[in-house]
Amino acid sequence: MIHADNDVVISTIETWLAPRLNARGVKIVGMQGREGAGFSAETFYIDVEYVKEGVEYQKAFAVRCQNRESDLFVGASIELPYRVMEAVGKVSDVPVPEVIGLEMDPSVLGEPFLIMTKMPGRIVQQSPNYNVEGWVKELPVSQRGMVWRSGLEVMAKINSLDWQSGFEFLANPKQGAPGLEGYLAWVKEWYDWTREQGEPIPLMDTAMNYLLTNKPEAPHVSVLWGDPNSSNILFDADLGVGTVLDWEMASLGTAEVDLAWWLFFDNLFSAGFGVERMEGLPSREESIAYYESQLGRKVENMEYYDILATFRMSIVGVRAVDRQIKRNAIPATTTARSHQPIMAMLAAQLGEEPPIVGEDFAAFSRVIGM
Repeated sequence: MIHADNDVVISTIETWLAPRLNARGVKIVGMQGREGAGFSAETFYIDVEYVKEGVEYQKAFAVRCQNRESDLFVGASIELPYRVMEAVGKVSDVPVPEVIGLEMDPSVLGEPFLIMTKMPGRIVQQSPNYNVEGWVKELPVSQRGMVWRSGLEVMAKINSLDWQSGFEFLANPKQGAPGLEGYLAWVKEWYDWTREQGEPIPLMDTAMNYLLTNKPEAPHVSVLWGDPNSSNILFDADLGVGTVLDWEMASLGTAEVDLAWWLFFDNLFSAGFGVERMEGLPSREESIAYYESQLGRKVENMEYYDILATFRMSIVGVRAVDRQIKRNAIPATTTARSHQPIMAMLAAQLGEEPPIVGEDFAAFSRVIGM
């Protein structure tokens, strides 16, 4: 996170942007997402005026910062989403923000950061739960499914990209062959790192062992978006995909990994939170069939990938709690690391005794505004 005074941030970015825009007279005339001196934000937005080749411009940009103090992911680097968006933009018509520049030297602004064009559109919000209220809920029932199918279409398009056409950097030779083998090695590395941050959670140890010992054959190597869900898409007025966001978990694997993640979030924000799923969204079976029609093949072993998705989200859940512990927002003695709804879902999938979700998780939820 960047802790510098706003005036310093503005001056620094103005100077930094000028050569990258190949422009003069670069001036930040508006900023959203930083509420005062020293306020920290992982993403904030700037309105910039500049002159290029004699033409005056005013554009909006997003500034995305590395959160080295308490990253969710092992070995996280702001360079990954930058390189992925750059590669996707070069070889496909998958809509991604235009990347303006990347700065890995933390001395420039306090943390590594990237700047990209701020894109129009609206996401499917998670708070409040989209199944309860929001713009999708307000659509006619007959149109709600268009939103879901648009998301499945773009996910299949991403998963169909040739990984050897500009995405080779996603392969890590130290983690084994590209595909499911390499992906599971990354998940294990991520989990081992998370496990070191606090008390071990036996349920997660059981899940990791299950995933390693029951690994299916996966001949297809796919480019993975990593975090495919409707809150990471900017939808346009026609309910199509305007922009695909959030590539921090992009990797190589097999397409079923992304599909299971999409289905996991769909289930989490309905059954997972005890909320009735809104009428008009395609069922799980319909979603899988539509995705298959876009991918061009049948998917396999979805029960395994469902467990993998829940396990991944369990790691995110643990890291989210660890972040708040590190910030002294909740006590280190909290049980929220192991007693949260995602863990209960994981236990059910593995046939284990589910943890009781109590006041500690409620306190954590209040801190993060859930």
